[in-house]
Amino acid sequence: MVSHHQSLRDRQVASLNRILNLNRGPSEPTSTHHDTASTNGLIPKTTPILNSDGEPIWKVLVFDNLGRDVISSVLRVNDLRGQGVTIHLNINSARHSIPDVPVLYLVEPTAANLRLIGSDLSRGLYADAYINFLSSIPRPLMEDFAAQIAESGASERVAQVYDQYLNFIVAEPDLFSLGLGKETYGTLNSAQTKDEELDSLIDRIVSSIPIIRCPRGGAAEPIAAKLDRKLRDHILNSKDNLFSSQGSRPSSSTGTPSSRPILIIVDRNVDLIPMLSHSWTYQSLVHDVLKMNLNRITVETLADEDNPSKGSKKRAYDLNASDFFWARNAAVPFPQVAENIDMELTKYKEDANEITKKTGASSIEDLQNDTSSSAQHLKAVITQLPELRERKAILDMHMNIATTLLKGIKDRQLDNFYQIEENITKQTKAQMLELLNDDAKGKEPLDKLRLFIIWFLSTEQEISRSEMERFEEALVKAGADTTALAYVK
Repeated sequence: MVSHHQSLRDRQVASLNRILNLNRGPSEPTSTHHDTASTNGLIPKTTPILNSDGEPIWKVLVFDNLGRDVISSVLRVNDLRGQGVTIHLNINSARHSIPDVPVLYLVEPTAANLRLIGSDLSRGLYADAYINFLSSIPRPLMEDFAAQIAESGASERVAQVYDQYLNFIVAEPDLFSLGLGKETYGTLNSAQTKDEELDSLIDRIVSSIPIIRCPRGGAAEPIAAKLDRKLRDHILNSKDNLFSSQGSRPSSSTGTPSSRPILIIVDRNVDLIPMLSHSWTYQSLVHDVLKMNLNRITVETLADEDNPSKGSKKRAYDLNASDFFWARNAAVPFPQVAENIDMELTKYKEDANEITKKTGASSIEDLQNDTSSSAQHLKAVITQLPELRERKAILDMHMNIATTLLKGIKDRQLDNFYQIEENITKQTKAQMLELLNDDAKGKEPLDKLRLFIIWFLSTEQEISRSEMERFEEALVKAGADTTALAYVK
């Protein structure tokens, strides 16, 4: 049998699909049942479980903010509908009673969320409740929750309670984020952070995951120490723990894996430059220029391509695993991406022309309403037309994205910043000061600040206090917020 690598995203999608199917997978995956879609990192097609009458079990999905981000990074509304989810709502929003439909909760195990779930149960807002916690619920919270629902007499409404260990966001096949927000780095490294606040943040980082290695000092050490304690407690107190034998994983008779994984925790301070640099790849530019969040971007496109005078409109796009062009070109330099779009459009036109020649139609659009073609040709069209339309929609989307990126690159002169950073150690103090004072070198003050910090961290030249003051004055004059320089220095 040929075994296929399952990415982290594949595993998370499978876990979410199981949750949406009331923690009963529609079919257990095997090596002989691993389809092409999952092999290519695409979301596997699944169907909702059925009730005794053969009808889909329709359900309501309720999530908190992290649950929303976890789901939206890998699934779309159509995927939820395919699993029988008719309505999805935030647990903090106003929700109306739907007493004959079961509810799925996907939330963090917090006191606030448990109070809201308890309130839903006591009011009979939904039918059976399937409660899924994104991380392991602490025992005191679980006991309080049990007492709460027992007191309200709503315990019979609870169908399931699961710890799912899914409190992470998968933006790419094998890259995840804990979704802690942009302020996390500052909180971990600020001397003004209170101990309680720091402990709370570390608890969120270390809520679920081996030999642990980390550098001494800095934020990595307390995170590693707390994670080690949590893991040891988890293995000692859980019969089926995260590292016990599952499936084909080899293990000893005690349930401990024969080969321990290694987790390396490194301080972000080890290398700050990658966070600040101006990259030239398609994916990096989309993040930088279009502010991608949870694989979604918003771009401005013409309201009517044939009539530019009608102005523009904002359009949201999802760059997900089923996007063949994104999968192939995310890590490709932007100029090559533009060429690849042209190549794919040419290939699309050739494929479309081949179909139209067989049917005698003048274009793909005419085929949609053409009933005069022979049955054989119509069969070919029926099988190929949806795929061609999807390809065209994806290519049109990337054409709009590339056009918007090109405008952003020109406005901010990102190509110049990229070239300078490629040879940053060769830049003299005079050249750097001249660039910061030149109003024609980019319109975004943050770009100049990023460039200067990269140069400051990379250069071997001695910088006196007076020279540093001149650099800071130039940055302030350019409109940059220089607060970060105090930390970098």
